[in-house]
Amino acid sequence: MPAKLSEAVVKQRLQELRNLKRLYQQAKLREAKKDVRIAELELTVADLEGKVDTQAIQIAELQTMVFGKKRRPPTGTPGTDRQATPKPPRTRDSYRRPLPPTSVVTITESRPVSVCACGGSFENITTHDRYVEDIPLPELTPGFVPKLVTKYTVQRGVCRNCGKPTSGRDLGGASVSLGPNVRLLICHLVSVAGMSYNQVIQLCSTLYGLTISDGEIAGIVRSQHQTWLPAYQQLKANIQAASVVNADETPWPIQGEEGRGYAWALCDALSPRVYFTLASTRGAVHARTLFGADFSGVRISDDYSPYRSDTLPGRQQLCWAHLYRCIRDLRFNANLPTGQLSPVACWYEAFCAIYQDLRMYLSEPYDKQVRTAQANELWSRVRALASQKLSASGEPAKLARLKAQLLRAGPDRLFTCLTENTPCDNNRAERDLRQLVLKRKRSFGSQTLAGANALSTILSLCVTTLRMHPDNYFKALATL
Repeated sequence: MPAKLSEAVVKQRLQELRNLKRLYQQAKLREAKKDVRIAELELTVADLEGKVDTQAIQIAELQTMVFGKKRRPPTGTPGTDRQATPKPPRTRDSYRRPLPPTSVVTITESRPVSVCACGGSFENITTHDRYVEDIPLPELTPGFVPKLVTKYTVQRGVCRNCGKPTSGRDLGGASVSLGPNVRLLICHLVSVAGMSYNQVIQLCSTLYGLTISDGEIAGIVRSQHQTWLPAYQQLKANIQAASVVNADETPWPIQGEEGRGYAWALCDALSPRVYFTLASTRGAVHARTLFGADFSGVRISDDYSPYRSDTLPGRQQLCWAHLYRCIRDLRFNANLPTGQLSPVACWYEAFCAIYQDLRMYLSEPYDKQVRTAQANELWSRVRALASQKLSASGEPAKLARLKAQLLRAGPDRLFTCLTENTPCDNNRAERDLRQLVLKRKRSFGSQTLAGANALSTILSLCVTTLRMHPDNYFKALATL
C-alpha cells in the first residue's frame, strides 16, 4: 500500500499544477497570436509573389522596348552550324542618290561658260548634268508641287591662255543632292518637332515622295552645325548678358559615352532665347561653362549643388516650385504613417500659405522698399516654420531635409525674386527641356558626343528662331 503524501508535498504539487496551468494558458495565447501572425505573413507573401510576377513581366517588356527582341536561333537541326550567306559587296553607286527620271524634272536651267576670269576664251567644252531635289516651303518657294527637282546643265571649259578649268556651276560632290529647303525642314523636324530619324524618313516619304537615309540626315545636321556655329556661340553670349536667366538639366543618353549624358538648358527669362548644350556628365564644370565667367545677373535654378556653388557668378534664386513639390509629394504619400499625417498636413498648409503670399506679392507693382519689407516678413515666417518641432512620433526624413534646406538657403536665395523682381520658379527651363524629354523617349538620345554637339546647335537656333519669328520662321532660319 503506497505511503500517504505529506501535507507539504501535496501543497508543492498543487503549486506546480497551478503553475503548469498558468504556463499552458500563456503558451496557448502565444500560439494563437503566432497563428494570426503566420496567416498575415502568408497573405503578405502571396501579395508580394503576385507583385514580383507582375514586375518580372514588366521588366521583360521594358527590356524588349529598350534592347529589342532577342534574335531567334536559326532554323534547322539543333547543334548544326549554319553558314550565313555572304552579302554581295556594295557598289559605288549604292552610296549615291539615284538619278531622277526626266519626267519628274520640274525646272531646267542652263549654266553656260563664256569668258574666263582672265579674259580668254574656252575650248573642249563639255556638258554635265546635276540635279537638286527639294521641297516647297510656304515662305521660300512660290507655287506648290509635291517635290521640286531642278536640273542644271552645266558647261565646263578649259582656258586656252591659262589652262584653268571653269564651270558654270560647282561640279563637286554627288550628281544628285538635297536642296536648302529640305535641309531646313529636316533640321526643324529633328529639333523642334523632336522626331527620330525614322519618323523624319517616313514623313518625307509620305508627304513629298522624297527618299532619305539615316546617313543623309546625320550629314545634314553636322553640316548645319558647322554653318550655324557662330550664331550658336553668339546666342549663348546674348543669354549670358541677360539680367535674369533660368537653368536646368535632364538626362540625355549618349551611346558612345556608355549611355551617360545630360542636356543643359540656359534660358533668358525676359526673352524667348534658349541655349541647349548636351554634355557627357552632370559635373560642376558644365555649370560654370554654362553661365560663363562674366555673368552678373540672377540665375534661377533648383538646389542642385553645382548651381549653389560659390564659384558661380551672379546671385541665385532658388526655385519655389521644387520646394512646393517636395512637401506636396510627402503630404499626399499613401505610405505616410498615421501618426505623422496630421503634423505634416499642418506644415504643408503653412508652407502653401507662404508660397501663395509670395506669388501675390510678385503680381503687385514693383516697389523696392515695399518688396524688401515683404521679403523680411516672409523670411521670418519661413524661419519659424523650418524651426518648428513636430509631434513626439517624429518627422519624416524628407521633411527634415526640406527644413534644413530652407534654413541653409536663407533670405538671399529664397527671396531675391522679390527684391530684384524676377520669377520665383524655374518653370521656364523645365518647359524648354520638356521637348528634349519627349525626343529622348522616341530616339533614346544620341549615338556619339559629336552628334550630341550638333543637335545642341540645331535645337538652340531652331527653337529660338521659331519663337522670335513665328510668322516667317523658315525665312529667318535661312538667313542664319
